[in-house]
Amino acid sequence: MNRKIPNENVTEKDLKRIMKKANQSTEQEEIKKFIIIFIIVSIIVIGAYFFTKKFVKKPTTTQDTQKQEVTFDYSKIILGELLNRPYDEYYVLVCNSKDPKYNYYSGLIQAYSKNENALKVYISDLDDSMNEKFYNKNESNPEAKSVSELKVKDLTLIKVKKGAIKKYIEDEDGIKKELGL
Repeated sequence: MNRKIPNENVTEKDLKRIMKKANQSTEQEEIKKFIIIFIIVSIIVIGAYFFTKKFVKKPTTTQDTQKQEVTFDYSKIILGELLNRPYDEYYVLVCNSKDPKYNYYSGLIQAYSKNENALKVYISDLDDSMNEKFYNKNESNPEAKSVSELKVKDLTLIKVKKGAIKKYIEDEDGIKKELGL
């Protein structure tokens, strides 16, 4: 079937070959366009990388990025929890952390704690807002048997035994005597 197209000296076979070459060159053109676009996008990405590396600053290591360990001081309690500690017998020293003698009182507790038979000692801070309702500068209740009856002055040592208040000492000398100091 080699038939000739009118007014042309091209056979149908020649026409198919020409069409095949045209299709191949179109595919090659598409591949060239893809490669050019890929190169341009690559250049832009690489340029953006170097731009950000040069001009965008990382946070300096001088900032305080160190992790700090969280600790809980189990020796401090609020007065509302006075009678429910896990020990059968213990002391609670009630004082104000803003008192100039606060460090002295803490030192007494540390000295007492070094004794071999020392009971657990908790500290309750009168400056804590949770303890406000138990504080009365002028009047205390040494006969209190429950937390609801509790009233303390500035400095008080309370001895708790088996969930009940056993001793109530409000003067520094009495506290030192009770602790054996």
